Amino acid sequence: MSVSDPSVPPQTASPAPPPRPSAALAVVSLVAGLVIVALQVALQLVLPLIYSTTGGTVDLVTLLNVIQLVQGMLVALCAIVAVATGLIVLVRRGPGRARAGAGVALGGAALATLVATLLQSALLSVF
Repeated sequence: MSVSDPSVPPQTASPAPPPRPSAALAVVSLVAGLVIVALQVALQLVLPLIYSTTGGTVDLVTLLNVIQLVQGMLVALCAIVAVATGLIVLVRRGPGRARAGAGVALGGAALATLVATLLQSALLSVF
């Protein structure tokens, strides 16, 4: 009996195991949350340098407003990514739920802080 013998049925390979679901979205959620923290810490460390190095050559208030606006936009973007991807993982009950939960918590806290900051700015402009 040879392999080319038509009377011998071909042997089939055992079926491949089903692919494991990936935890990529959970990792994306956690990384986006950590980027938020890094951005906020970096801004707090950079502000004293900005104060000390401007020396009156530029309008300090305008410069700080631009820096905080850019930082706020980046934080908002990362927070939306962290919350959205984390919620997808949590709703689907996929792997990496702890990482997704951490990402949702960091992103949610950042969004709450941004909303509070906008409300504070609105109140300060009224008074």
